[in-house]
Amino acid sequence: CDEAQLTTHARLQLFIAVCHAVQHAHQKGIIHRDLKPSNILVTLHDGVPVPKVIDFGVAKAIQQQRLSDFTVFTRFEQMIGTPLYMSPEQAEMSGLDIDTRSDIYSLGVLLYELLTGRTPFDPGELLKQGLDEIRRVIREDEPQKPSTFVSSLALDLRSTLAQHRQSDHAKFISQIRGDLDWIVMKALEKDRTRRYGTANGFAQDIQRHLQNEPVEARPATQFYRFRRFAKRNKTAFAAGSGIAAALVLGLAASTWMFVKEKQARQRAVSAEQQQVKLR
Repeated sequence: CDEAQLTTHARLQLFIAVCHAVQHAHQKGIIHRDLKPSNILVTLHDGVPVPKVIDFGVAKAIQQQRLSDFTVFTRFEQMIGTPLYMSPEQAEMSGLDIDTRSDIYSLGVLLYELLTGRTPFDPGELLKQGLDEIRRVIREDEPQKPSTFVSSLALDLRSTLAQHRQSDHAKFISQIRGDLDWIVMKALEKDRTRRYGTANGFAQDIQRHLQNEPVEARPATQFYRFRRFAKRNKTAFAAGSGIAAALVLGLAASTWMFVKEKQARQRAVSAEQQQVKLR
């Protein structure tokens, strides 16, 4: 995405396709459990980027047998990048069954990285820790919202991120603040019951954002719904606003003329009364 300098909109469209691929695997009864950038290849079909999810090695092991704590520990040691995308229930290494919502968490990490250029937890800091501390951070620590993280970066780093997305740093932050913050953080919920239930549900909320419709991840206040409606119907809303403004201006002008006329009548009456007194 950075090499092709895909816009935020284009990145979201690509991510939606990734969600659909993961949903297909889930419908076949397969949980990937190791979703990360290196396991998602992007090829061009007639100039259109098409993602392919690869390396279902861990998923096959899940199907064949229940993974023991030792096996999970071995995976940590073999794939040092995996903890960055691992769900809290995977990191817990308990008897809790892993279901498709674990992949939803990993997709949330991936989207966070597509938007901000970094995973929710600082790779350099996290991977310096021992295994127990890595597991604790994943299970307990709350990452910053994407827009908050980007806002905290130095200006030169923000500018570089924005350039990779064909934007400027101020506009870039405004693009991810709000709906995208809510969507990402819903996918990254520690409690899996609060995440999106399916990869398709995740994709549909992003599609709602792209279509300026209210997203499920955000509390739907009346003002928020009105704002999304206005943005979705810019032409009609602009026309309506123009008509309303014209009516207000017309009313103001009529009121001003009425007041001026009333004042003129009052002056005329006063002048006439003065003349009567003088006689």
